[in-house]
Amino acid sequence: MFATVPAVGDPVDDILRIATLTMSDDQADRLIGWIALRTGHSKALAVGDDTIDRLRHVAQNWLDHDQCRRLAGWITRRVALNEDPVPPAPSALRQARGESGTLTP
Repeated sequence: MFATVPAVGDPVDDILRIATLTMSDDQADRLIGWIALRTGHSKALAVGDDTIDRLRHVAQNWLDHDQCRRLAGWITRRVALNEDPVPPAPSALRQARGESGTLTP
């Protein structure tokens, strides 16, 4: 059976609701790291008392509305398919294709 988390409207709220309902603390923390990597920020700069507060900070401040909307949709689809809701790191994608995962040849 598939779990579904319908979109409400505000993509930041959608991301936070999905994270709260379906992600472990580790998965939400990995999502913060993924967003930090993709936006060129240091994960250590994510402000908040807990993981969800930190995720709120990065979604509101490091992503634009369209990026939040696309990420919320991607996470929703992954949850519905019962797959890991955190996008793979770029290095994991390179390694899956047989590349080294490093920037040097």
